[in-house]
Amino acid sequence: MRPTWFVLACAILPATLVNCGGSETKTDPPAEPACGDALLHPGETCEGMPLPEGCDPTTCTVQDGYQCSPPPPEPAGGDGTDGDSGGSAEPPMWMSSCVLLPVCGNQVIEDGEQCDDGDASSGDGCSEFCQVETEDGWTCDGAEPTECWRCGDGFLDPGEECDTGFLLGNDIEGCTDECTIVPGWECFLVTGQYLCGPLCGDGMFFDNSIPGVTKGFAEECDDGNLMPGDGCDAQCEVEVDCICESTAPETSVCECGVGGSSSGTDSGATDSGSGSGSGSDSDSGSGSGSDSGGGSGGASMTSSGS
Repeated sequence: MRPTWFVLACAILPATLVNCGGSETKTDPPAEPACGDALLHPGETCEGMPLPEGCDPTTCTVQDGYQCSPPPPEPAGGDGTDGDSGGSAEPPMWMSSCVLLPVCGNQVIEDGEQCDDGDASSGDGCSEFCQVETEDGWTCDGAEPTECWRCGDGFLDPGEECDTGFLLGNDIEGCTDECTIVPGWECFLVTGQYLCGPLCGDGMFFDNSIPGVTKGFAEECDDGNLMPGDGCDAQCEVEVDCICESTAPETSVCECGVGGSSSGTDSGATDSGSGSGSGSDSDSGSGSGSDSGGGSGGASMTSSGS
């Protein structure tokens, strides 16, 4: 039995305001947007039919490591409405295209990468963004995985003439900071380290007066060749019975057969009355006799008698 006020209310007020039927009216909830229906619903960032790889099949959002295009548009009203009437905007047809983004550090040079050495750290020639660190002097070979090097690391790499490891504190004369050999020098590997010394035979005399030339590497001469017998031998040492005039860093001028230890000849000496050989003496009264001796100096003696 319903109260009188309830009956009167049902007779006077619209049924939408009073439940006169005695049971509640149930309204079905709106259907959830269907991911994969090629309609870009609010909250979705990718769509398609079928969905492209990289678009999450549950939420229609872009998965990590992928990039999908075109990007979703901003709603006309900025809040998911059509902007004019305030009603919900109709979802547009949408077909996304997704690509896998490059992964720095996977030892594969992908789009946008200059190198990939297998790690995502900087300071080794290939940066955390897989870009060559040329500003720090690095060069990379472009291989997979990438190998990088720079002048001054102590290793002779492609394009270098020498590398003494100046970045490691081994600053040695003869090799520049661009890993090129200074004129007049030569560089070589000794027990894992590059050393530099004077280049024998180039015509540039280097002794201890040249900075960086140690006693063991100093030249005695350098006449511009490695031929023996001209005063300066193939090791840039002065040969026996020779003397060399040398002024660093000029070319040495050598002469052999002179000096205290030379086997030079002595000519033009005259010794009066000092013959040591055997001679003949002839006396003819008022005539003249001659006594000739074969001394070591080639001396001759002449005497006259009465």
